[in-house]
Amino acid sequence: MPRTKAQNEAIRAEKRELIMKSALKLFAEKGFAATSISDIAQAANISKGLLYNYFASKEEVLKSIWDGLSEEFMQMIDPNQDGEVTQEEAENFIDKMFDMLVNRREEMKLYFQSSFQPGVLDFLKHSYNTKKAVERQRFVIKYFTERLPIADPFNAYLTVLTFIKGLTMVVTYSDGLFDAKTVESYKQFLKTTLFKQ
Repeated sequence: MPRTKAQNEAIRAEKRELIMKSALKLFAEKGFAATSISDIAQAANISKGLLYNYFASKEEVLKSIWDGLSEEFMQMIDPNQDGEVTQEEAENFIDKMFDMLVNRREEMKLYFQSSFQPGVLDFLKHSYNTKKAVERQRFVIKYFTERLPIADPFNAYLTVLTFIKGLTMVVTYSDGLFDAKTVESYKQFLKTTLFKQ
């Protein structure tokens, strides 16, 4: 019996995910510049020709990886997509962010390792939709900047941005340094501090 359209779409989505995960691991380990389409195909255990049915280039794979992460963060902060962040949504964002950083440490390490490479940084600055990414970052942290006792909006923005990026790196790389109870305790402290009435 031939597969249904839904089955074919599910297989296609699964294959795209496999390609992106394989590529992300290679970008982190070998470097973006040193990774070829052939390397990605081999790591995903598919032919190079089949890979080209999903992605035209490794740059397109990279863009899909970052688009996916960006979408995931947007779903975390504004799940109903109404353009407003409520206190409940902000608290849920912190819960989900910590959950992601603790339970998907290896994946997050790969994101960090690949994102600091010159080829990737260049791509993110010039080829990726930087304007859209910046708008999303602003949207995510706008809620928090408005609650800081910092008069200058740019300084408030930079403070929150630096804190979030620093926090994500500390939690991601703290495996073995801080146990789950300590991380959970800090998360609760953070929520109490940010959302005290």
